[in-house]
Amino acid sequence: MDEKKIISYTLRYGVIISSILIISGLFIFLLKEPSVKDVYAFNTTALTLNPLNPLSISLYGLIVLISLPVLIVAEQVIIYASEKDRIYTIVSLIVLSFMLFAILLMPRLLH
Repeated sequence: MDEKKIISYTLRYGVIISSILIISGLFIFLLKEPSVKDVYAFNTTALTLNPLNPLSISLYGLIVLISLPVLIVAEQVIIYASEKDRIYTIVSLIVLSFMLFAILLMPRLLH
């Protein structure tokens, strides 16, 4: 399969899954909490990744959306490595390591 098709399918299905999660979490929130007039005043300090919590469902959608660029760069590493293109494989690995460092380690270092 062509590498552009692989990346386009990843983007397409990732955005669709993310949109479904975010919109369904929003609708469940509005159905479950009809008394909340201002969504921004809702307390999110004790928010956990409980799949039954509607805000957590939306948060899962955001996690999927944020993880898409990392997944695409990882796909590029695999594609370039299978083509035996060393320069682009190394550059993609460097970009992937910077992205993972920024996502996984920087929040811990800044606190």
